Amino acid sequence: MYSIEQKTIRNKRFFYLIKRIRIGKKYKKIQVYIGKSVPNDITGELRLMREKELELVPEILKNIRLPDKNISLNEYSSVEETRIAFEYEQYVLSKAMLKRRWRSFAINFIFESNAIEGSKLSEREVEAIILNRYIKKTLERREVKEVKNAIEAFNLIRSGKFNLNQRSIIALHALITKNLGISRGYKTHKIVVNNKLTTSPGLVRGEMANLLSWWKKGKKKENPFYTAIIFHQRFERIHPFEDGNGRIGRLIFIWMLLKAGYGVILFKNKNRQAYFSVLSKADGGQSRAWFRFAMKIYKNTKF
Repeated sequence: MYSIEQKTIRNKRFFYLIKRIRIGKKYKKIQVYIGKSVPNDITGELRLMREKELELVPEILKNIRLPDKNISLNEYSSVEETRIAFEYEQYVLSKAMLKRRWRSFAINFIFESNAIEGSKLSEREVEAIILNRYIKKTLERREVKEVKNAIEAFNLIRSGKFNLNQRSIIALHALITKNLGISRGYKTHKIVVNNKLTTSPGLVRGEMANLLSWWKKGKKKENPFYTAIIFHQRFERIHPFEDGNGRIGRLIFIWMLLKAGYGVILFKNKNRQAYFSVLSKADGGQSRAWFRFAMKIYKNTKF
């Protein structure tokens, strides 16, 4: 987050935009001169500050433990450039425009995430449900409930009231599967996904504890973007619930990115097979394709 600081030189006031950029364990200060007073619109100054921060990307990357040395620096750079672009967009957009952008993204995210899991609703139908507009009586009631549950869950992860632990994940699952006839809590029987047996029911709680412990340790030492990528793959491999795992996993992914200042990521139904394929490869230890896929999806996500 930037700040506006005043400096007094020879009894005259001057104002600057200031931002401290974390590079490894240290911080580097960048500043942009505003003037002798602060205008109502500082969009131009914010754009200059964004350019200064973009110039630091190579230095930022040198101080990040990158997960795969065979992935090019250009690919890693694109992730940081996307993060910076998202952050500054939040600064320059009006509150009304930001609200519209978030509403539009929520609709798109819920449409795509539910479609990946087999929903037949169109994006317009999802929009109508979320905005409480007229919807056809012929729409499948279950799918309507799924959308209503999903917007509640989406709003929760954006509210600042969600914390990542086993209890909150189970509660998030209860919210997204409310009134759908799906068992609450972790699964109680074996589940096969894409011809692979997922974690046995009796081992789920322990595996989730290990995953959350790994995340807590990793977020202090590792780059949060790549930690989120790994977490998502491991969560989906565990497949802790009877149903709703993909939707829960993608919500948690967004929560992690927002918390770390990386914005949002949108997996689309048209890429469903590729998404499942690279996750499956990562389950078998071939994680490079999954990293590259997630990085590309992130870069191409429109907010």
